[in-house]
Amino acid sequence: MSHVESAAIKLGVSGLLTANVLYRLRTRSSPPQRWGLIPPATLTSAAGWIALYLAWMFGTDLLTHWRGPWDFTAWRAAPMAASVMRVLAVGVFGPIAEELVFRGYLFGLLRARIGAAGTISITALGWAILHADYSWWVIAIIAVDGLLLGLARWRTGSVYVPIAMHVLYNLYAIW
Repeated sequence: MSHVESAAIKLGVSGLLTANVLYRLRTRSSPPQRWGLIPPATLTSAAGWIALYLAWMFGTDLLTHWRGPWDFTAWRAAPMAASVMRVLAVGVFGPIAEELVFRGYLFGLLRARIGAAGTISITALGWAILHADYSWWVIAIIAVDGLLLGLARWRTGSVYVPIAMHVLYNLYAIW
């Protein structure tokens, strides 16, 4: 499979999943705040969560080098279209889709049933398991990522904050 075909598939899957989840969440009779489809309570709180998450991201990379060396060889070798689609798929639409599912839909579904602590824990664990193809220590970092994303969703009331956090993380990790 070519670079372009692979990137197009990733972009198509993440884009369709994002569109599907948004459509389903918007057409349900439940209020948008259940799914976190509202602005954060305060911009200061949102900025604080994003700053904390960036500190976690850079700190864990500094200590463990989870993102690996800066090597742009593959980017230079790939056609521009493949690179653009890869960034959109992995850096933008993938995180949006994952957050709409985990911190939007599942969070809204579970919170009323099991409370915030259980919801944050279960969605973080489920999200970490989704990334099972990584090494165990990267999965552990991803599990903590999930806890931070869930805490941000709970404290701000908005799924848009974890979406922004996750997009920034993936854009850093993709290079």
